[in-house]
Amino acid sequence: MMKRWTTLLLLPLLAACSKAPEAATDPAAQTIEVAIGSGPRLDITTQSATRTTLDEEGTQVKWQTGDQLALWAVNSASQRVIEAATFRLYHYNASYNSASFRGSIPALDEDTYSYYAVSPVPAATDGLQASYDIPAVQDGTFHGEWDVMVAKPVTGEALREHDRKDANGISDNSDIVNLQFVHKIHVLKITLPKNDLGEPITEIELTFPTTVTGRLTVDASNPEADATLSGGSKTLTLRFAEPKDAGDVVYAMIAPVTLDEGQQISILAIGESSESESRTFAPASADRTFAAGHTTPINYNVPGLGRMFTRLNFRLDEAGANTLGEEIDTFTVTAPEGWVFEDGTRSRTFDVTGTGDYLIRFREYPNQTEALGGFQVTFDSENALITQEFTMPAVAVNGLTRINFSVPWLLYEDFSGVTTNSDYDNPAVGGMTIANGDGTAIDLTTWGVKTPGWTAARVGTEAGKAIRICARVENQSFASNTYNARLDSAPFSYLKEGKTPKVKVTFNYKGGRWSVERKLLGGDAGPGNGDAIYSCGYTTEQGWQPGSTAIPFLLRNNVVIPGTSGDDRNQNQNYDNISYEDSFVIPAAGNTTRASWMVSSTTDTAPAWGFNGNYWLYLDNIRVSIAQ
Repeated sequence: MMKRWTTLLLLPLLAACSKAPEAATDPAAQTIEVAIGSGPRLDITTQSATRTTLDEEGTQVKWQTGDQLALWAVNSASQRVIEAATFRLYHYNASYNSASFRGSIPALDEDTYSYYAVSPVPAATDGLQASYDIPAVQDGTFHGEWDVMVAKPVTGEALREHDRKDANGISDNSDIVNLQFVHKIHVLKITLPKNDLGEPITEIELTFPTTVTGRLTVDASNPEADATLSGGSKTLTLRFAEPKDAGDVVYAMIAPVTLDEGQQISILAIGESSESESRTFAPASADRTFAAGHTTPINYNVPGLGRMFTRLNFRLDEAGANTLGEEIDTFTVTAPEGWVFEDGTRSRTFDVTGTGDYLIRFREYPNQTEALGGFQVTFDSENALITQEFTMPAVAVNGLTRINFSVPWLLYEDFSGVTTNSDYDNPAVGGMTIANGDGTAIDLTTWGVKTPGWTAARVGTEAGKAIRICARVENQSFASNTYNARLDSAPFSYLKEGKTPKVKVTFNYKGGRWSVERKLLGGDAGPGNGDAIYSCGYTTEQGWQPGSTAIPFLLRNNVVIPGTSGDDRNQNQNYDNISYEDSFVIPAAGNTTRASWMVSSTTDTAPAWGFNGNYWLYLDNIRVSIAQ
């Protein structure tokens, strides 16, 4: 293996203070905005750059929009008066050999200062120690945010506001601070001249004899000091957004390491359905140091098949935008006792990037291959946490097994599981008895509704179709009675505790009527007047609600239902063609909120010989989602 060495351009180091500087304790001064300068974000081979994009040769690093650095200033009393202030790139010249950064700092007293800088802005600082996280899983491209650099210290006067401003009106202090950076990371440039695996490469796995990723800490005051590494992993995985094949080039970024004589590195290529034979190599003595600021080129001829995987493909057909109302962030698959993933755990969480395939691969499949129930999938979004059970289908060893998921609605009911039932939803018409009352609410799970918590008073269902609630009117000239009917949904229990988003309730509906006005001696005077009307809203009350108990929070009130007036007394008395659609938005719903509907009548027909009427609201396809 060839090693490409690079020497970074360094200016002579200035003398440093003999003791670690302390943070200043003076009250905060006025804030000013200034610009400082930088040289090129040097090559990772011949010059000192800062960060950004890597050229096709894997050697030249250029500044890029969005680059940032952190700046410290230490006064003559060894006090840190600027503490890792963020400066953002806002100009670089066409040849990338100079750049300007702007930032806000406290106004400085007249003094001589030592300025220190690192780029990018670190994940954490402790005094002049700056720490960065180099991930164990990378995507095969050069990332400026992992290209850790330390600038050569600069000694100069106070940064200041003055009349010499640039085109953007910022005081230019590049004559005081003009930084030159040293790279503290090592780059691997991996070329794939040949691919004998038989399929494109989705991952490359490199295993070193020592840790190469983790938290990298540098000394902002000393660009020549070795970085220290803690945590992390010996295994580096390159997982590609698009599969790679012969002729492609990929990059990896690791902490600088030196291997002992004879220590080996293993490399493995992985495709969607298989992995290659593993290859190991021991770098020659001259190549055992993977030095900071250098690139190591590796030509990797991908060998042939090593093994086939047993693959489980969890396909997410719906990520939640069209059902739940917001996309999920993650989903977690949890197995029953006795079933494990390859790492020995019973659960696996996937970060969701949209619909599509989320693949698990087993080198050796340790579980039963027959279909097995008791699995759970949990969908996690900003406002909701939804857990559902599913059955793992029979698994094809060394093959592919597909499991499809769709994020459900916050609540959904199509009444497809109900049986035919009736409770005060169709009392006889034509008599003079005033005797129906509110009716006692029913727990609808006893009739086949899937989700616990649905209740209704004066209600009927038809097997596999829909639900209806029935208002009863019994009027005479000396007494009039209207008994409303009510339906309450299950609570929105998928909402997270403490979350109160807006929620939209959408439903299909229609109305029906059956009424008769009596004459003296029992004659029929017609259907009487009036329509069926419905109201809807929400409640946080749990349990059974009588039909005439008012909905606490009304959002629709006394809406006339089409098809429930006129001279035909017998209208729409079936569960078919429920085609009208309406919706309402609950402004702040919690996990005890329930949607509610009520049906009543506008009739005021009240002859001496009696009037009876049934007024129905049919409901189907009730969908509840988070409103944006």
